[in-house]
Amino acid sequence: MDLAEWYADGRWTGLLDLIDMLPAACRLNEARVNDPEEARYIASLPTPEGEWSPRVSEFKLDHHMWRVMISELKQIKQNIVASAGGKPSQEKPFPAPRTAIDAALEAAEREWAENFVGQFGFGAEDI
Repeated sequence: MDLAEWYADGRWTGLLDLIDMLPAACRLNEARVNDPEEARYIASLPTPEGEWSPRVSEFKLDHHMWRVMISELKQIKQNIVASAGGKPSQEKPFPAPRTAIDAALEAAEREWAENFVGQFGFGAEDI
């Protein structure tokens, strides 16, 4: 693949697709976040509503293993605090990639819960 040919042929969509496929930890992204104009633009964007989660394409087996180890260390910390007589704080797990499958499972679970409470005369807003 010759990117100079793509540029000369005006294949902008293909070039942008390649740029979007770059990993988050690349020199292009480093240059973008250190560029004052780009930084102003990024700062002007609205804050995302959902909780951050890594991309599926960048979440490999070693990342999953690190996530499990972090979770286990947090649990050990909670056990130490509890054994010393303290009240351990509620620890949030490190986020995993979110997919359309996760959203579909949550929607199905919500639908089941709404149907279940509906049998007892409650509405969806009561959940």
